[in-house]
Amino acid sequence: MRHLTKTAGVLALIVALAGTGIGLAARAGQDAVKSRAYVGHENDADMRGFVRQYPGVSGTRLDDCQTCHRGGVRGTDTEREVSPCSYCHLIVFPNARYKTGVPKDYEATLNAYGLDYKRAGRTFEAFAAIDGRDSDGDGTANGAEAAGLRNPGDAASRPGLPQAPAVVLGWDEVRALPVHSQFLLMNKSTQRRDEYATYTGVRIIDLLAAAKVYLTGVTGVTVFAPDGYSTDHAIEEITAPFPRGYYYDAPLAITDPERTLLERPALVPPGVRNGRRIPGDPWLLLAYERDGKLMDPAAYEKDTGRLTGEGPYRLVKPQRSLKGDPRRPGRPDRSHNAKTYGDGWDFSDRIDHNAGAGARGACVIRVNPMPEGYEEYDWKNGWPLIGERKVVVFGRGVR
Repeated sequence: MRHLTKTAGVLALIVALAGTGIGLAARAGQDAVKSRAYVGHENDADMRGFVRQYPGVSGTRLDDCQTCHRGGVRGTDTEREVSPCSYCHLIVFPNARYKTGVPKDYEATLNAYGLDYKRAGRTFEAFAAIDGRDSDGDGTANGAEAAGLRNPGDAASRPGLPQAPAVVLGWDEVRALPVHSQFLLMNKSTQRRDEYATYTGVRIIDLLAAAKVYLTGVTGVTVFAPDGYSTDHAIEEITAPFPRGYYYDAPLAITDPERTLLERPALVPPGVRNGRRIPGDPWLLLAYERDGKLMDPAAYEKDTGRLTGEGPYRLVKPQRSLKGDPRRPGRPDRSHNAKTYGDGWDFSDRIDHNAGAGARGACVIRVNPMPEGYEEYDWKNGWPLIGERKVVVFGRGVR
């Protein structure tokens, strides 16, 4: 490693990109503020109202689901689902291993501020109605917390807390780390076709070692994309390899566009055979190449709110469970939106759809649990990191 840039105030290094600020338009005599929260999620209207009430939060981590939603419940099976994204997704994509702490509905995923907002009517006026309330009981009113870019629904976030120490790794530092390549299935749940691809990069365990993160007491990591989307990964998924997956090429013979389910691989490595395990141990990986080429940088589509491109870094998570279909372990399957054809390749909710756990444009890694007495790094402002090809590591064990 050539150098590491370290700072407890790393936010000063990150500035918002042009075009991510507040968009104002006259409507009914008031300013309507456009939020950058996920387009298509149920909370879009809520976040637009929140940003309209508190314009200073636009483009920050408060301009996000976490302002009103919580992560998993401590002391239950879901406590490893640290991010609100992962916890909410349990409603649509339940984890069979979880018996306790599982949300029964979306109201169960709300934090104290989200509940107060809902009970106040879930309207724009509701934000003003609860402005003076201290929803999370940390001694600071909601409005004051929002003005200070602190989370009014999280008692661990309040004005006056120092920012957590962080390490910034540049492109040269990452590329100088031990290189790991793996050919694996990227199984998608909603898109039409699954993919086999070779990803090359650095194992997360090696990245944390390079950042000199102490793993004592670490329960896992949360990896953030530049738009704030995040996925959680337990420590067991970092310190040990995943099961070796299987390769299936039979779906490539399906030519009917309505029934097709698998992209033709750009390259199948030597030794990979149909129906057999793929050679080599797959790991939780921060990849910078796909099939021998650098990945296109992630970009934000304003019209759809979606990300295009994968890079410069993508988190790659292999399939953890291969038992979804005992006849064809770790197989690809059709989208859950596709029809059922009974040919052995239909969608199954028992199969590990691992592609969604691989954050594209991965740029910030939080080491969990957050140390007490510190404020989180503002991971919502990740876009400058994409252009600079940097990765920020912060949280527990970071010095």
